[in-house]
Amino acid sequence: MIYKIKSLLGVGVVSFRKRNKIEMVSLRIRNKDHLKNVILPIFDKYPMFSNKQYDYLRFRNALLTEIINYDELPKYSRSRESFNTVESIINTSYFAAWLVGFIEAEGCFSVYKLKKEEDYMVASFDISQTNGEILISAIRKYLSFTTKIYLDKTNSFKLKVTSIRSIENIIKFLHKAPVKLLGNKKLQYLLWIKQLRKIPRYTKNINIPSKY
Repeated sequence: MIYKIKSLLGVGVVSFRKRNKIEMVSLRIRNKDHLKNVILPIFDKYPMFSNKQYDYLRFRNALLTEIINYDELPKYSRSRESFNTVESIINTSYFAAWLVGFIEAEGCFSVYKLKKEEDYMVASFDISQTNGEILISAIRKYLSFTTKIYLDKTNSFKLKVTSIRSIENIIKFLHKAPVKLLGNKKLQYLLWIKQLRKIPRYTKNINIPSKY
């Protein structure tokens, strides 16, 4: 995925490092001309929906005003006020494509037994975001989920759906979306679809596609 992004952008350096025995791969772009001519136009055209947009605007201003030294930077504390509303997010022209990317990073498809001693299988779709109540609320509304959002101890807003209609909604969305899942998440989704075909409560009520 990182090499694909690098190929599309045409700039940056890919590096590898280990963190807690997990190998991490990253793409870093430091050249100011590349940042101005390649990166800024992307984020100007497709602003972020989360409050990270505040960080981007600070970064953009510092880059364009040619700030060099750290002590030249104005004091900054990210605002707690939501940068967007649920309505402004879901009404954005690129939200569907963005949501596929967000599912790629933060979504989870799983199948499990409801009770260990029974063979009653349940399929679920989960998605979450730290400090992301507006984002998760927008996803909930856009996909017509009725399940309540819950907040865990780490301030992560989570949404988990298992109902027939909700599972059907996420399948329909992914098959009609303007872009497709890629990489490991695509594989996870295909295996999930395969498992769904073995669960009567879903196969009897959902037209499960044979291809993705």
